Amino acid sequence: MSMKTVYVFSGLGADERVFYKIDFSGYAVQFIQWIAPKKNERIEAYALRLTAQIKITNPILVGLSFGGMMAVEVAKHISTEKIIIVSSAKS
Repeated sequence: MSMKTVYVFSGLGADERVFYKIDFSGYAVQFIQWIAPKKNERIEAYALRLTAQIKITNPILVGLSFGGMMAVEVAKHISTEKIIIVSSAKS
């Protein structure tokens, strides 16, 4: 059986180090890298560009703060197994 992949969105101004105490054993973890937004780019378009970093179907998405909002937006463009948001405002 292959390992499930979790794609993790950190908050703005943060990186994967904010997740260092989380035990992701049993999962392949990929951290989404923030990319520069285009001038006047809508959040939906930005989320669509972030999906280029997701290489599997039905991933698990984990997002912290703004990353949680982006995980929800990304899930509007792709099928996901589940979305886990941590300390995030409603999007």
